[in-house]
Amino acid sequence: MEEVISVRFGSTLRGSAFITLLLSYLAVFLLPLVLGSILYTKTSNIMVDNANRANLAMLEQLRQVMDIKLKDVEQMSQQIAFNSRLQWLMSNTDSPGDQDAYKFVEFVTEHLSRYQNASDYIRDYYVYLSATDTVLLPSAKTTANMLYDRLYRPIGPDFNLWRSRLIDRPHYQDYTPVTYDTPSGKLDTITFVQTLPLGEPNELRGALVILLDMNKVRSMLTQIESAYQSSVFILDRENRLLVGSEQQAQLWERLRLTVPKGGAPYEYQDEGVDKMLLHTESERNGWNYVLIMPKDVYLAKVHTLKNWMMTLLVICLAGGAAAIVYWLHRNYAPLRDVVRALQKEKPGKAALPVNEYEFIRETIRMTMHEERELRHTLSRQAPVIRASFLSRFVRGQVDGSGMTDESLQFMDIRLVSGEFAVILIEIADFSGFSSDSSERQWALVRFIICNVGHDLIREQAWGYAVELDRSRVALLVNFYREERSEDSRMLDGIADKLLPVMEQRFKTNVTIAIGDVHEGVEGVGASYFEALSALDYKMYRDHGAIIRYKDIADADRHYYYPIETEMQLINFTKSGDVDNVDKVIGNLFHAHFTQRRITPDMGRSLCNNMVSTLWKIINPLDPYYSEVFGEAFDPLKELSACLTVDEMQVKIREWFLALCGYLKASRSRGSRPLSDRITQFIEQHYGNELLSLTMIAEQFELTPQYLSALFKKQTGTNLTDYVTRVRIDAAKKLMKNKKLTFMQIANEVGYANDIGFIRVFKKYEGTTPGKYRESL
Repeated sequence: MEEVISVRFGSTLRGSAFITLLLSYLAVFLLPLVLGSILYTKTSNIMVDNANRANLAMLEQLRQVMDIKLKDVEQMSQQIAFNSRLQWLMSNTDSPGDQDAYKFVEFVTEHLSRYQNASDYIRDYYVYLSATDTVLLPSAKTTANMLYDRLYRPIGPDFNLWRSRLIDRPHYQDYTPVTYDTPSGKLDTITFVQTLPLGEPNELRGALVILLDMNKVRSMLTQIESAYQSSVFILDRENRLLVGSEQQAQLWERLRLTVPKGGAPYEYQDEGVDKMLLHTESERNGWNYVLIMPKDVYLAKVHTLKNWMMTLLVICLAGGAAAIVYWLHRNYAPLRDVVRALQKEKPGKAALPVNEYEFIRETIRMTMHEERELRHTLSRQAPVIRASFLSRFVRGQVDGSGMTDESLQFMDIRLVSGEFAVILIEIADFSGFSSDSSERQWALVRFIICNVGHDLIREQAWGYAVELDRSRVALLVNFYREERSEDSRMLDGIADKLLPVMEQRFKTNVTIAIGDVHEGVEGVGASYFEALSALDYKMYRDHGAIIRYKDIADADRHYYYPIETEMQLINFTKSGDVDNVDKVIGNLFHAHFTQRRITPDMGRSLCNNMVSTLWKIINPLDPYYSEVFGEAFDPLKELSACLTVDEMQVKIREWFLALCGYLKASRSRGSRPLSDRITQFIEQHYGNELLSLTMIAEQFELTPQYLSALFKKQTGTNLTDYVTRVRIDAAKKLMKNKKLTFMQIANEVGYANDIGFIRVFKKYEGTTPGKYRESL
């Protein structure tokens, strides 16, 4: 930080007070950080211990619950095993009779059935007597074969293997995971087996089997797993998996020798994920209960604390740094800010002194000198800035909320009220003032208009003259509030004085358009666009007109040019009726521009529509219209160059009358005799296969398009259809001679084969040549 300060303040200036303050603030700031770090370490260790104890307690609670459930099972097994009636049945049923069968049923109903609700974890239980191969269920007596086939068939071993496993060796409270195939589907159990009689390992006469519901155990484990995002499994005293997956059993087999005793957590890594393993062993039956949890979940609260501590640390660092900067700024600002600000001002012009105060004095002197030069430069640019602002202000491109008294004062602009209006002056011709039309002369004329307009505005109101473009100047009029009733009169007075001054004294023709008076800064743009709309109406007047928006605001915004009028104009032109063509055009312009005034946009649209009518007449003559108007004829371009309605009317009238005279002269040159010669040529040469529109056009030295249009216009028939009709009529005469074949007839009338002839004949006659010949 000291390096940064030295760079900012200069290599020869050193702030000893700043360094002293900085070191003291850092000492105060670092002390609580050190204490906080120590507190965080202690707290983190405590929370890790708490996490270990909490997770181990949860696992111990699971073990205790399972021990209680298994204790109930073992107590039940002892009660059944030591039952006197069961002892008698095992000793006296080597060759059972009917009476012994009754004893079995009596034992089931009076003794065995009472344990059906001993525990919710017990799915079922039964006693197997090997001497008689009898199975005693809580509610029935059956055989081992029936039990295996219809009730509980263990998946894997066959019947003989299953039965031999029950009594091939002594079982004392053995628990084994077994899956049975039952009538209702697969059944996962932990099967408890106790050989009978209890305590006699050599004389095995039967076995007590209790089926524990695996789903109950899994449900309890699932609740723990979902609540703690962990994995729990159970192994018996010989590390065989009772509840869980084979993958978990393999993991335990790999890790069990390295896992510490006494319930201490064991940390390991599985597929790149850090995990924690806890286990506890039941003193009752030696079962191992193992819990595996991701380290992030296991130490979630520790991580939360760490995140909070890191967040607080960052906040403390940021807050402490901000506080240090604030107090440094507060205490050292008088020198730091002044030196920093002054050193940015061209320090190379003066040698750096040895202390801050002399540096400040010298730099201030240099800075004030530079500031005076800068203000002088800005003052020279103020007129340009002012003109640009006024140009945007008149067009409504300035946001009124951003206009401040300070900015207006800088540009030497003053507004006396919120009432504004805009007057537009368009320069039409200044050839009487100067024959030179250079940019210099244009600038001079604009300068004259601005000065005259400015003086006229200041006689009665307040405002400014603004140059907008090459031929247009705007007068921004700002009215005094006490004279609002005279606003319109003032605008008329300015225009009435400005127009004769420019025409008589400066020999310059101008058109003046006046917008309405509006309230507020936003109203300036509205008045400008109103004046711009009024300026378009100069097309109705000669130069030197004053057009007020209020006078043209109610102008018609539609024109009347129906299809009937257009057809009259087309027909009169085609027939060469000059008088009626002139009358129709005159009536249209008189109705729209004399009797009533349509808007300039509508006026130009009407003229464009009349040009469209002209093209409708010209198009069939293509390309012979060039004989009338020339190759470069572009009526829309010529029309857009017209400045007044009278010029537009003259142009349109000339075009229609010229076309009318041309069409009239064309008919007088003998168009009808030409069509007669064409028909005569077709009747003489219809048998020629090469007869076509192109051949006929070449014969008469005309283009195919013009020939086709002219023939149809004079005869009302398409030329190609006429040729086909002549050939069909000739073929019908030849068909009377039955000796001629259709191929011969086709060749006679100009077809290359009979297929084309038959197709054309059917199209025009509605029947085939064969049927037609039969009807003769």
